[in-house]
Amino acid sequence: MAYLKEDSTFTHVIAIDFGTGASGYGIAPKTNSKPSIEVFNPIDENDDQKTPTAILFDNNQKFIGFGSRALQKYAEICDDDDTAYLFQTYKMAIHKNQTMVKSLDNREMPLKKVVSETLRFIADKALEKLKEQLGGIVKKEKIRWVLTVPALWNEKDKQFMKEAAVEAKIVNQWNSENLFVCLEPEGASIQCREDADESLKNKMKKNTIVLVLDNGGGTNDISIQKLTCEPHENFLSEEVLPSSGGCEWGSKYVDQNFEIFLRNFLGEEIYKNYIQNAIPRLEILKHFEMLKRKFMPGEDERSRLQLSYLSEYLNNKKLVELVNKYNQNKSKDEQLKQKGNSCIDLPPKLMISFFKPLFDKITNKVGELLEETKKKVGYYPKFIFMVGGFSESPFLKNEIKRLFEKNDITVLVPKRPQISVIRGACMYGLNPRLITSRIAKKTYGINTLTTFNPEKHPEEKKVVIEGEDFCEMVLIFLLKKINLLE
Repeated sequence: MAYLKEDSTFTHVIAIDFGTGASGYGIAPKTNSKPSIEVFNPIDENDDQKTPTAILFDNNQKFIGFGSRALQKYAEICDDDDTAYLFQTYKMAIHKNQTMVKSLDNREMPLKKVVSETLRFIADKALEKLKEQLGGIVKKEKIRWVLTVPALWNEKDKQFMKEAAVEAKIVNQWNSENLFVCLEPEGASIQCREDADESLKNKMKKNTIVLVLDNGGGTNDISIQKLTCEPHENFLSEEVLPSSGGCEWGSKYVDQNFEIFLRNFLGEEIYKNYIQNAIPRLEILKHFEMLKRKFMPGEDERSRLQLSYLSEYLNNKKLVELVNKYNQNKSKDEQLKQKGNSCIDLPPKLMISFFKPLFDKITNKVGELLEETKKKVGYYPKFIFMVGGFSESPFLKNEIKRLFEKNDITVLVPKRPQISVIRGACMYGLNPRLITSRIAKKTYGINTLTTFNPEKHPEEKKVVIEGEDFCEMVLIFLLKKINLLE
């Protein structure tokens, strides 16, 4: 079976990285030399670190805006005492098999429409940028589109994305030869190897095993790959173990743990106002995001949270009362400190508690996969590639290095891990033969009959057909490893 067809007709690759927390796109022209890949923020082309994944519709479900502009416009609408459909973290609804998705104010819209409008917006921005670069008309049929998806997703989830691409008018049919799906950790693996410093790349010899740790906003994808090329050769790899990880291990769940603290600290009444008023909530979460990104125990003991956005419900007197109440029966290293009329300092121990549940899941899984790899191939992976927006956390980077940078394992974090997947997806689009095989998540087979053997088959499975004994419900295995280049 031919899984990949040679295609010499495309002129450019456009990769769309629709992420749980942030989204962006990359453009790469077809070339015989080292590809020139540009990564863009679809809202601000001067910032290639992607834009928040947020989309806004009016009350008639008509698209208004995307990314940081959607958040800004939503705040303006709320200021005018109006409302609109604002969606965030909706990518996770795909894997949960939801057909509808809830906006920030708990109203619903069809998930496929929300996702297709996201893809349409980013694709239109990419085509505009390419047209600007070429100074002329861009032929859509000459574009090879690549959509990035978590490796944890099943075939139904990938099919959803392809159908959403059709609805977005990126391609005419979901099985178009111009539409590719790139697993996020595979794209990251390609990027980490190809963009590595030459001295480091020379250590990535044939048969080297790498563990790709893709830490995103909603998911944590882990892939174990064997490099089947020498450092001077074009990238080639195959999967050693089925991809794994967790669908609720991303950085957004640090925010969730933070909001659990807020609920306990503020009390039900003020917290209810916090949830129901989008502007204060968005601003506080935005402020917490800055604290989260720089937090490193022992280096910055002060994580100062600004609560002035809740001034309508939380004056200085009330804040003093809440801090004193919270600090009762707390040890000194767990206590909050009030600063000024509207700020509190979160102690390191509390900040650590927001991260720890995720870190435990991530590090336990990495440790388990390292041992599984050694058991299967006889040695540990040589490298751990850390990519994804959450890999920018100095706290997470330090934990992974502290626990696993032993047994001759090197932890490699690219300079800009948030855009590793986009760059790798562009490289994959230019040459899909970079990935030679994957381990199927399930063993596939056919249910059939065979001649009954009393020494092998249970009696209850015996059936008699035309006087002959058969055993029913016998599975003939067909597939465990998918070879992509056959």
